[in-house]
Amino acid sequence: MGNARANVIVFWAVQASALLALFAPPSLGLVGLAVASHYLRMLGITAGLHRHMAHRAFETNRPVRFVLAGLATMAMQKGPLWWAGTHVLHHRLADREGDPHSPARDGFYHAHIGWFLDSTRWDRVDPENPVVKHFSRYPEIRWLDAYFGVPPLLLAIGLFALGGLRWLVWGFCVPTVTLAHATFAINSVNHMVGSRRFETPDDSRNNAATALLTLGEGWHNNHHRYQRAARNGFYWWELDLAWWFIRLLRATGLAWDVREVPARVYEEARQPRCAVPHALAS
Repeated sequence: MGNARANVIVFWAVQASALLALFAPPSLGLVGLAVASHYLRMLGITAGLHRHMAHRAFETNRPVRFVLAGLATMAMQKGPLWWAGTHVLHHRLADREGDPHSPARDGFYHAHIGWFLDSTRWDRVDPENPVVKHFSRYPEIRWLDAYFGVPPLLLAIGLFALGGLRWLVWGFCVPTVTLAHATFAINSVNHMVGSRRFETPDDSRNNAATALLTLGEGWHNNHHRYQRAARNGFYWWELDLAWWFIRLLRATGLAWDVREVPARVYEEARQPRCAVPHALAS
């Protein structure tokens, strides 16, 4: 209970720390640092925890997985096993009883932040969860999950050592807050605002704005229709930079078994919208 309370305090303290930007005026270089810090860590979340670990949309080797999971853990969104395992539960029960974050059932605040801070219900993931069970075989992933506070602390210390308070604020505090809300927006905003190409048995929506902030995760209705694909932007005009990164990994031999969107799903997209049975939305 004490650790859970400490996690909540640390979370809100980091959220509040972004206000230090008022006392550390930005420069073009500092804004660039913030953008780089946001998107590098988002790449770890999107490509590493989400598409690789949670959905097995592509395979990679242990060093690449560790780097991606390490970047993701620096975002202060708990450990990789917890993150990926909880996400699998969301897909299994999307917008139904048992979904950790459904704005339709539990309201916007709970879907956006409340569930993440609810230590009584969502602080642990079932060890029999298939994602947890599979990736627990790797000691480096278990270590990141057990000591998820260490990578962000090292990042914060390193930035302060290199550039003092201004680097800490613009390289860590501000982008950690933008990372949190961009990621959480997929759980909240993307189940409320946007378009629906597919009539999935949930409230998922495509949203270009959240896609831009999350390297492609905002094409959420696409993703809920076929979650095993390594791309969320099903068409070239749906910007999905994480997909471009995965293609780069594949081209260099660092990714394989990359799952594409099946032709039947594209054919379905050309038809008038019809309901997709929950068992087929995968």
